[in-house]
Amino acid sequence: DLTEVAVIDIPSGKITKKIPVEGAQFLNDITVDAKGNVYVSDSRTGKVHKIENGTAITYLENLKNPNGLLALGDDLFVLASGTLYKAGADKKLKTIAEGMDASTDGVEQVKSGEYIVSCWSGVVYYVKDDGSKQQLLDTRTDKINSADIGYDANNKIVYVPTFFRKSVVAYQLQ
Repeated sequence: DLTEVAVIDIPSGKITKKIPVEGAQFLNDITVDAKGNVYVSDSRTGKVHKIENGTAITYLENLKNPNGLLALGDDLFVLASGTLYKAGADKKLKTIAEGMDASTDGVEQVKSGEYIVSCWSGVVYYVKDDGSKQQLLDTRTDKINSADIGYDANNKIVYVPTFFRKSVVAYQLQ
């Protein structure tokens, strides 16, 4: 939802609770850490909120269009306008890679220090902790958007939803 997070009981498919996020305007991506804390980005307000014990608080702010989130250990990876950041437990942002298409959307870890990043405009990158990046896919000229992504580490398959094309394309990562 745009202003609250719905808790859904998967077996029944029923919403069991809604957690309001004060001041939210456009909640976008969501991730859960190993402790069960939920993080949700708000692309319009420039914030990332943390939900702990059913209560939402502002965790990070003053970001430019934050979208994709990924919790790994004590770190939170945040995509914001073409930049991949890492925030440690101290909440200090470290730039991992920058200069990607400004519509960065989804992030998945391939292996330690290596990530797949998607962009709404149709670009997919392979990004490393040293800041290097390689463009793997570009469907902008075909006007095929690539929303948030999924990654199957066992089979090395990247799943890319095409959004308005109403399909999901699977790519084998080499």
